[in-house]
Amino acid sequence: MKRILLTMAAVAAFLQLSFAQEYLPKWQEGYMDIHTIATGRGDATFIVMPDGTTLMIDAGDNGKLKDPQHPDTTKRAGEWQAVYMKKVMEGLPDKNKVDYAMITHFHDDHMGCVRQMLPGDNGYGLSGITLVGEFVDFGTLIDRAYPDYDFPSKKKVDGANKGFMPEYHKFVEYKQSKGMKVEKFQIGGLNQIQLQHNPKKYRKNFEIRNLAANGEVWTGVGTEVVKQYKGDPTLFDENVNSCAIRITYGGFRYYNGGDLSGGNWPSYKSQERDMETGVAKVCGNVDVIKANHHGYYDTCNGFFLNTLSPEVVIIDARSNNHPVPSTMARMTDPLVWPDQGEFYITVDKAREKLSEELWSHFKPWGHIVVRVYEGGKEYQVFVLDPDNLDYPVKYVSEIKKAGVN
Repeated sequence: MKRILLTMAAVAAFLQLSFAQEYLPKWQEGYMDIHTIATGRGDATFIVMPDGTTLMIDAGDNGKLKDPQHPDTTKRAGEWQAVYMKKVMEGLPDKNKVDYAMITHFHDDHMGCVRQMLPGDNGYGLSGITLVGEFVDFGTLIDRAYPDYDFPSKKKVDGANKGFMPEYHKFVEYKQSKGMKVEKFQIGGLNQIQLQHNPKKYRKNFEIRNLAANGEVWTGVGTEVVKQYKGDPTLFDENVNSCAIRITYGGFRYYNGGDLSGGNWPSYKSQERDMETGVAKVCGNVDVIKANHHGYYDTCNGFFLNTLSPEVVIIDARSNNHPVPSTMARMTDPLVWPDQGEFYITVDKAREKLSEELWSHFKPWGHIVVRVYEGGKEYQVFVLDPDNLDYPVKYVSEIKKAGVN
């Protein structure tokens, strides 16, 4: 298990939380904050980089009323995501624009859908990413298939999110007319997502590497890629096409791979659906991961866990199958993963299905904020109350030393 480093900064952080009201201290230049936003309806991650550049990864809304929504149902999930982000952005260099938005893949719980979709004034319906775009501007939008949206086939892309892809296309076209740039995710690319506000100060110890998308994985050399699966790609689901990135700041590393599969699925060509093993080989050790596919059956294989060896595992959940008991049992089995880290989750819907024994591995649930301190040498995890719009702190970890795995 990685060592925990207690420093004067840690003491100061605890004192600040003890004697002020228990709120997350404001971001300041040099910090990197990674917010996993808890709505209960889909994935949404908001990252503030050391110079204040912002990146939103996914803006999910599955539109399913059976899934409890946080903080409540007076707004759709996309608007709640925007409310949260705008509060975070109050102290940033640009408080009205998200510099980058990235959609990992085209499933509803990562981008929105036609269920409960709201009417819009600009020719497209509002849900997920299109609804967030009503409240904040995007500088650059990145997805896996722009501009043709035909891999592995147009039918397959449209079928990944029936009825909503035409709305998304109209959203993209309209926002482009207003100045938004749109790019295809560059597999193996380095710094397609770049610091915007003070890049010279941080360029020596900050980078974002694109690891995988569309069933292809970076080889670790230049921008060379290798196809993970053979045969007809239309036989595989949308999840294996997810975009995956690794963010490095000093000694700290973070991984986010959407809904990539780990090959634990008892179905057609299970091992060819294993994107995790190839990604793990080029990603290497990290400090924090967002678990692939919410910790579902097909994710977090032993090789992936041991190779990335994260100190912190975050599960962005919306279902009582997030995570499933078999995956949680695998992640907490010392014979599978001897150096297992800490577990965090956004909502508690899976608690009953997991059993109290497996659930006991999680810290308190809610909005999860990983704060990486200046220089990327240390980081800390905060959990914020998702049902209180002041976002008081429910839990705070000790400060951890980055890069010791």
